Amino acid sequence: MNDDVDYSPFQQGNGMPEEPRRPEPLFNIPGIVVLIIAMTVAVQLLVYYVLSPSSSDLLYYYGGFIPARYGGAIHGETLAALSSPITYAFLHGGWEHLIFNDIWLAVFGSPVARRFGNGRFVIFWVVTSIASALAFDLGNFASQALLVGASGAISGLTGAACRFVWSGRGLRDPESYRLAPALSIVQALSNVEVLSFIFFWFVANVVLAASGLATPGEAQAVAWQAHLGGFIVGFVFFPLFDPVRRLTV
Repeated sequence: MNDDVDYSPFQQGNGMPEEPRRPEPLFNIPGIVVLIIAMTVAVQLLVYYVLSPSSSDLLYYYGGFIPARYGGAIHGETLAALSSPITYAFLHGGWEHLIFNDIWLAVFGSPVARRFGNGRFVIFWVVTSIASALAFDLGNFASQALLVGASGAISGLTGAACRFVWSGRGLRDPESYRLAPALSIVQALSNVEVLSFIFFWFVANVVLAASGLATPGEAQAVAWQAHLGGFIVGFVFFPLFDPVRRLTV
């Protein structure tokens, strides 16, 4: 990773002329987020309109995450065992599942991408994808259950966003995402807005899991273990990826 960047938005009146504000684009989503969304859509188009049903089944089998590969129930799939903790995040159970995840990715992935930059964002995406798969594996050890979808990694991005989007001017000012110092875990858990959001997020996951409701429009049960694992890893390990040093005042 590159050296830490020290953004100092509060150094005003130093005699330096202020840079003119550039107009915000109509759809202000970072390119790396758009790229990941495009990749998930491309895979879905491939599954629905290009591949045969048998080829699609093979794609989901080898690209999806299956705990049985790690519990001794499935043998001889070393490549899938190594790659599926990442590739499963680009597969989805249907268009409703995909659209729901991509909207969530655009909302919470965008501030994290602006703060991290492309390289850190991609590494963070991979780490939280793996962490979510591991959490799902622990909750479904040696199971033949198939995990697909980006929601685990997106939950990691959501956890990371909780550490800084409410420390400045929040969701009302996208520029503050790159500038505001991060909240510590204690500060975040003492912030009413952060606590309210985390409470809502956890309750929504618990209710969906307990009710047996599926991902919108689909037949798969909510993989709450993956969501929880991704969120916790994103929330706790956010500082390891954050390029913004805490400002001293």
